[in-house]
Amino acid sequence: DIEATDYPLVLMHKDDAKFLGVRKLGRVNVKLGEEEFVAVVDLTEKVVSKGEIGLYEYLCKKIDLSCSINAEVTLAPPPDSVHFIKKKLDGNSLAREEIHDIIQDTVENRLSDVELSAFVSAIYTRGLSNEEVINLINSMVNTGQTLNIKRKPIYDKHCIGGVPGNRTTMVIVPILGAAGLTIPKTSSRAISSAAGTTDTMELLCDVSFHKEEIERIVDKIGCCIVWGGGVDLAIADDKLIKIRNPLGLDPQSLLLASILAKKKASGSEKVIIDIPVGKNAKIKDENLAKKLARDFITLGERLEMEIKCMITYGGKPIGRGIGPSLEAIDVLNVLGGKGPQDLRDKSCEMAGLLFEMGGKAQRGRGIEIAEKMIDSGKALSKFREIIEEQGGNPKIRPEDIPVGSYKHTVKSELEGRIDFMDTRMINMIARACGAPDDKGAGILFHVEKGEKISKGQDLFTLYSDKEKKIDNALQVLDGTPIGVEKVIYDIVEGELSL
Repeated sequence: DIEATDYPLVLMHKDDAKFLGVRKLGRVNVKLGEEEFVAVVDLTEKVVSKGEIGLYEYLCKKIDLSCSINAEVTLAPPPDSVHFIKKKLDGNSLAREEIHDIIQDTVENRLSDVELSAFVSAIYTRGLSNEEVINLINSMVNTGQTLNIKRKPIYDKHCIGGVPGNRTTMVIVPILGAAGLTIPKTSSRAISSAAGTTDTMELLCDVSFHKEEIERIVDKIGCCIVWGGGVDLAIADDKLIKIRNPLGLDPQSLLLASILAKKKASGSEKVIIDIPVGKNAKIKDENLAKKLARDFITLGERLEMEIKCMITYGGKPIGRGIGPSLEAIDVLNVLGGKGPQDLRDKSCEMAGLLFEMGGKAQRGRGIEIAEKMIDSGKALSKFREIIEEQGGNPKIRPEDIPVGSYKHTVKSELEGRIDFMDTRMINMIARACGAPDDKGAGILFHVEKGEKISKGQDLFTLYSDKEKKIDNALQVLDGTPIGVEKVIYDIVEGELSL
């Protein structure tokens, strides 16, 4: 019952493996009665005896082992896709069929984590041409499910990440939906941040739906906000993400393919991409952001998607709350016509651009429609409709959302101006508090970048469901996530000589 992998893995005694001529992480063909499969080999001298094989949980779930059964084990060659991965490692281009084989074997769990790591590393070191990226996207789409939404055209948005808070999706979707536009939004969970859209939205309603359920919801009300992992859109991408995260590798070619494959599988036709730029954002430099934007637009044209990119400031959080509950409160407050102003402004700018792309507003006037959707209460009504359709309580208010029962407020030791906000450390502190798993954990900011403050003024409050986690977060605070710069350094006086 050891859960180790998402692919077939068997455990063999070292002497049996030596007899067969198979090495660790080699492959064998296993025949168990009517069942036959190829599996990767792990070796032991203790866990199984000679003449036995051990099956990991992945295989136990697929095979009936209710009675004793003899296993026939023979040596098996690696799949062709392993040779194609080596070809890319050597710096050669991959043909469409070769990329398809790699992705097909990824989806069908024929490749080990080591082999997939080699593929990611090959892309990281060697890169992919635009033609290879297109072939990778199409292979990801063709080996997964696709949404069939009847209401057209389909709008979408995506942020490449790196900014705490920034819960624009939950504001943009009801703005567009209230105006009659179609936006079936699939979102992700947090990986290294304090909350993803899914982590926040599931406080309010269900987010896990099958393909047919998503299609029903969107065909009925025009929009949704659901977890992309609940439906196998570009499933190969999800498997590659699991490999990329521990390695800390995020090659631009895979970033492009990952985002655009999900958009293509959703049927998206008009898409806006948010590219934050900042010291601790994924993109550090505006010139690199512009290059990435051009790549998105060029690839989008090949995929019959109209894409526009917004290069945004990524040097501060967006919103006051960091963590699922605190971010959900921000969203409800914005849709209710209140702050935080930065979350409202950014969401309306992005929604406005989508209105313009759809011909619903003249150039530069889309933001007026977006603001009108909020000020009239239509966006909030639409959001409540989404919540109800996804099984939540449509009457929920910001004050109904629970936050951590333990809190600690950090005050300024100086008088001055907020000079910087370390977004990377902000995420670290919020996660130390327990976010995103503890929904009520996180940080609530009382000040913004550029704001003048006085000594002793509240800067931010930490929330957690466990007192020990507040202590852990305070240890992370040995370095500060907020820098205060003195406005006046000193006053120098002297007598005037005559």
